[in-house]
Amino acid sequence: MDSLTFALIHADKSETWTMNFNRFFKISLLFCLIAVFNLHAAEIRIIHPGSLELVYGDLINRPPPLSSPIRKVRANGEIFYVFPDVVSPSIQSVFLLEHTKIAAGESVLDIGSGCGIQAVFAAKNKAKRVVATDLSSAAAANTAYNAAGHNLSNIIESLQGDLFSSVNKQEKFDVIIFNIDYPWNQETQGLWKVHERFFREVKTYLNPNGRIYYQAGLVDNVAKINSMVKANGLMIMKMNMVNAFTHDREPIVFHIEHERAKVTPNP
Repeated sequence: MDSLTFALIHADKSETWTMNFNRFFKISLLFCLIAVFNLHAAEIRIIHPGSLELVYGDLINRPPPLSSPIRKVRANGEIFYVFPDVVSPSIQSVFLLEHTKIAAGESVLDIGSGCGIQAVFAAKNKAKRVVATDLSSAAAANTAYNAAGHNLSNIIESLQGDLFSSVNKQEKFDVIIFNIDYPWNQETQGLWKVHERFFREVKTYLNPNGRIYYQAGLVDNVAKINSMVKANGLMIMKMNMVNAFTHDREPIVFHIEHERAKVTPNP
C-alpha cells in the first residue's frame, strides 16, 4: 500500500469516527435535555414576593379504591398532597405561614385548614397540640392525611366543622390561625358574614395572652377588618403586607390580641 492510499484510508476512518462522535454527542445532549425537561415540566414554581417557596407538582394516582388523583405540592421545603375538591395552597397561605410564629409548647387552633399546611408547620415548630378545622369534610380528611404523612397525627387533631362549631368550648389556645377566603369584589361581599362571626366568637377560645394570625389579601379590606377587631374587644398589634401585583393580590397578615387598656402618659 502506497503512502497516498494509506493516508486516504486513515482520513476516511478519522472522518467517520468524528461523525459518529458528533452524532453520539448530539443524541446524548438531546436525551439530557429531555430528562431535564421532564424533571421540571411537572413542576410549576409560583413566583411571589414572599420568602417561602411554593411549587405545584403533577397529579399522582392513588391506589384503589381511591380513584381520584391528588396533587403534589412543595411548600417551604415540605411535601404536601392536595385532595380533589380541596383548595391548593396559595401565595397567601405561604405568606401567612411566613409571618406566623409558634413557640415550643404552645397550643394552636387552625381555622380553615385546607390541606393542613399551617397545622403541620405549627406541629413541626413544637406546638404541643394543634386542632385544625375546616367546613369541608374533604379538607378535614386531607389535613389528617398530611399530618399522618409527616408523622404528626399524635399532635394534630383534624375536625370538620363551621368555624368553632366542632371545637371543645372549654378549650383555649395560645395561637389561633385564620385562613379563610375574603371578599375581593362586589359579588363576594357576603364572605364578610363568616369573618364577622369569627371575630364575635374567637375570644372564647383565645388564652388571655394569646394571639391571632389572620390573613386577608387586599389593602382595601383593612378598614373593615380593623372595625371588626375593635368591635369585639381586640386590637391589631402588627401588620405584614406585600404587593403581589402579578397575582392581583396584596397579602396581609394581621397579628391580633386581646384589647389592652390605654396608658395615659404622665404629665
